[in-house]
Amino acid sequence: LKPGLGLGRMASETQAEVGSTAVALQPPSDVAAVRSDVVHLRSFPVVYRWNMGRSSQSGTVKGVEYQQTMGRMVLMYPLEDNVDEDDLKVEMSCWELKVSKSGSQIPALCQETYDDIHRDISWWKVEAPKEKSNERFLIIYLAKANHRPWTSPWFDGPLNYHKKQLFAWHELQGSRDVLKGLKIDSESLKTIEPGEPEDWNHEISTAMTPEQICTGIDIMESENMVQLMIHLNEEALDGATARVPLEEVFAADVSPSEVWVFLRGDSFTLCNGRFAQPVRPAQSSWQIRSVRRKNLPEGCNVKAPAFYNPALLISLVKESSGTWDKVFQDFHHCNYGMPRDRIEWSERVQRCMVLLPGAPNNKVGKASRAQALVKRVEATQHSLLNRIIILFHLEDKLTKLCESHRVSMHDLFTLMIGERSVQLNFVADSEYAMCWGGLGGACIPHSASMEIFMESHPVLKLGLAKAENSKGKWEEVFKQMQPWELSRALLEDCQRPPELALEDDDQDA
Repeated sequence: LKPGLGLGRMASETQAEVGSTAVALQPPSDVAAVRSDVVHLRSFPVVYRWNMGRSSQSGTVKGVEYQQTMGRMVLMYPLEDNVDEDDLKVEMSCWELKVSKSGSQIPALCQETYDDIHRDISWWKVEAPKEKSNERFLIIYLAKANHRPWTSPWFDGPLNYHKKQLFAWHELQGSRDVLKGLKIDSESLKTIEPGEPEDWNHEISTAMTPEQICTGIDIMESENMVQLMIHLNEEALDGATARVPLEEVFAADVSPSEVWVFLRGDSFTLCNGRFAQPVRPAQSSWQIRSVRRKNLPEGCNVKAPAFYNPALLISLVKESSGTWDKVFQDFHHCNYGMPRDRIEWSERVQRCMVLLPGAPNNKVGKASRAQALVKRVEATQHSLLNRIIILFHLEDKLTKLCESHRVSMHDLFTLMIGERSVQLNFVADSEYAMCWGGLGGACIPHSASMEIFMESHPVLKLGLAKAENSKGKWEEVFKQMQPWELSRALLEDCQRPPELALEDDDQDA
C-alpha cells in the first residue's frame, strides 16, 4: 500500500517563475504546431552503435520490404491492382503473423516474428495507389515489445520458445490442466481489423505520473553540446513497456530557444526550459542508456555499491562553440521519485512463476495476465462512518500457485492511491497494473487500509476514509477505467490551481 500517487505540483529551479509555471503540465503543442523550427523527437533510429554489421534500418526479405526503428517494424508488401482490404485477413499473436488473400495464405507474410510484439496496438492497412502509379501496398505496423533492433522481420532460430510445452516437475507444482488454463490470450492468433487506431495517444497511455518514472535529471555541458540526462525508475519503465513500446513512452520538442520533454501518451511534463543561448534543433538526438548513478539524492535507501538505472539522454548541439555562464535561463522539472534497489533476483523469478508459470520472462504476457487476475470488483459506502470499501475478487488458481512456488500472497500486491484514483498492481520483476479506477469523490490516501481474506477465492479488501469536503453519499463509489481515462483524470487534478487547494485546507481546518 503506497499512500498517495505523488502528484505534486511542478518543481522549479527558478524561484521567480514558480507561480506562473507550477501547473503547466501539458506540452506546448500549439506553439510547436505553428513554428517550423521546432524538431519533434518521437522515434529512436537504429543507429550504427546497435548495428554491429547485422541490423539495418530498411531492407527487403523475400519480396517484403521493411523499415524499422527501435520501437516499430513496418512491413510493405505489393498487391495486385484489384485487391483491397475486404480480400485480406490478417492474424497476429505476440510472436506470429499470418496473412491470407481470398482464403489462401501468403507464404512471405505467414511467419514467426523476430521478437515479441504488442499485438493489440499493431495494425495494418492497404495503401491506395498514388498519382501516376497503379501499385497498391499492404502496410503492416508491428509494435516491438523490446527496445532493440531486429536483424530481419522474421525469426531465424531453430526453435521458438513460444512453442514449448508445459509440464510439472514434481507434485508441488501446478498440474498440467492448471498450467494449460493459464495460457494467455496474446499467445494465440487474433484477427486484426484493418485501419489505424482512432486515437493513438489513448493506445499508448501508461497511466504513470512523472514521479513514478523519473528519479532525477542531470544537466551537462561541453564546448559544443548540452545534454539532459533524465534518470528513470527501472521497475516503472518495465511496467510501462509491458503495455506499450518504450519508443512511445517519451517525447521531446526542441526549438532554438527551448526544450520540452514529456510523457507522450499521458501529457505529463518531465522538464522544460529556456536556453541561455541558441541551439541547433535539427542536430538534436536522443537515446536510452544504462548509466551508473554516482550522486544519489539525500534520503535514498539504495544499498548497491554500483547502482545502475536506465536514462533518457538528450543531446543538443550549440549554435556556436563555447562555454555558457549558465545553460538555462530558467528550468522547470517534475517532482522526482526516489531511486530504489530491486528485489532479489531469485524472489523475482518466484513471483514471475506465480504470475505466468508458462512464460515467466514474457513481459507482454505478464501484463495481460495481471489484468486477468481481477475477476470482479465490488464497491460499497457507509454513510455514517464516511468510509468506502472496495473488494477485488481474484482468480482462484492464485492460491495454489502461491503455495507451489512458496510465495506469500500478501507480498504480491501494491495499491497506489490518489485523492480520487486507485491502481492495483501485481509485484513480480516489476509492478504490473491489474486494475485502474476512479472514485466518486475525494478520499484521504494516508488513511487507507488493505487486507486479503479467503472465500472460495482470494479477495483483496481496500478501505478508504472520505475527505472532509466529500462526506455524504456518492452517486458512484468506484468506476473501473482504461489507462488513458485515469491519466486524463490525474491531469485534471494536477491542473487544479494550488491556491484553491489551500483554501479548501483552511476551510477543513
